[in-house]
Amino acid sequence: MNWLSLIGMCLCVAVILYLAYWFTRRISMGNLGGTMTSGGHMRLYDRLPLGQNKAVVVARVGLRWLVLGVSDDQITLLTELSEEESRIWRQTKQVSSEAAAPKFSDIISDVLRKKNDRK
Repeated sequence: MNWLSLIGMCLCVAVILYLAYWFTRRISMGNLGGTMTSGGHMRLYDRLPLGQNKAVVVARVGLRWLVLGVSDDQITLLTELSEEESRIWRQTKQVSSEAAAPKFSDIISDVLRKKNDRK
């Protein structure tokens, strides 16, 4: 009898933990029961921290590219990028990210190849 109650309690705790996980995932995605849907028209592309709780961010809202100053108290529009500036920024950002950080699969391949060469 004690074993059945212990198993039942463990099962209840597992169900509660799963529901809490599911609920927090739904809230973080902004889709609680389908009432709050995200249209995908806003996106944050880059962030440069300047100090504690202060940063400059590049964001796209619709077709507009914005450079914003963000602090605890406010968000300030610093400038709006033209279409040409945003295209140049995206190209240089893509090239620098590809050059700066190797792909995880490439790193693993190198490690495995070195390990096989030692044998």
